[in-house]
Amino acid sequence: MRIIRVKYTIKRILNVIKALASLLISEIIRRPVVWGYPPIMIIEPTNVCNLRCPMCPGIVGKRFGQKGFLSMENYQALIDDVGDYVFQILFWNQGEPFIHKSFLDMVRYAKQKGIMAVASTNGYFIRNDEEAENIINSGLDQLIFSMDGTNQESYEKYRVGGNFNQVLGGLKRLSEARVRLKSKTPMIELQFIVFKHNQQEIDQLIKMAKTFHIDRLSLKSAMIYIAEQSEKFLDKDQMEALYKIENNEISRCDKLPNRCDRLWLNGVVNWDGTVVPCCFDTDNEYVFENIFTSGIKYTKVWRNKAYQDFRASVLKDRMQNDICRNCTEGVPEPYAKIVDLWDLS
Repeated sequence: MRIIRVKYTIKRILNVIKALASLLISEIIRRPVVWGYPPIMIIEPTNVCNLRCPMCPGIVGKRFGQKGFLSMENYQALIDDVGDYVFQILFWNQGEPFIHKSFLDMVRYAKQKGIMAVASTNGYFIRNDEEAENIINSGLDQLIFSMDGTNQESYEKYRVGGNFNQVLGGLKRLSEARVRLKSKTPMIELQFIVFKHNQQEIDQLIKMAKTFHIDRLSLKSAMIYIAEQSEKFLDKDQMEALYKIENNEISRCDKLPNRCDRLWLNGVVNWDGTVVPCCFDTDNEYVFENIFTSGIKYTKVWRNKAYQDFRASVLKDRMQNDICRNCTEGVPEPYAKIVDLWDLS
């Protein structure tokens, strides 16, 4: 079992209790009551990426032409504002975090505040033993490796422009460095998006994960944003189980409840300071504020009118919001199936 390092302060514990209580009350009375602040923050270091995955919002979305990097100054100001309340920071949204030259400094700053730090990577920037050791020494608690194939032919069908052996080499270096430095962190999770062209490779993936001492696997359902992509990446059974297409518009088959935990428990800040409801707002359709250009602190935005109006709309009729129609929050079947490797040994 891997050790996740979080500083459990009275303020953080009380904040979680407040957030959960206000979520429950909101669902009962059907209007938004918000106490405390988000225990989990998604912070986007950058939306720049070295790959061209065809279904990634960073490629097909409206933010494609709006690339940039979160400055260390803005990041530190944000953490200083919310850090006493936050248990966990997820360093992702769009983009590859390790492209950001100061990314590991961001991790170190979070760890100085006693916050759990989690990141997701395509694995290209662990090019030598030094880079692998730098990740471990930064204090990063968990690293998710995206690898949607067990060979070059399968891998590059979705990870366009990718090199399977380079990613495999990065995974091997990090695993070996963790053993060499006698570190229990980061927990390494191998993430595999299941498409029709790779769904027969899961047994091989498990063997690979055991070889490199991976802690757990995440088998994710593919997210389709454009109707034409469904035929290329999903087989008939996958499509019928997950999606329906009406007037060339994609939506989930499952009936979604008029509730969303993320709006009470998760905050999202993009690299440019835009505050949005969640990671499903891929095109910044619902920006509640820009905390970097306005100078308004995130803790003030968390309960502002725009945020509260959006929460109210979800409690009333979630499907009226475009971004909710392809969302996985609240669906009966989990979006990702997590498999702990020690359960398979």
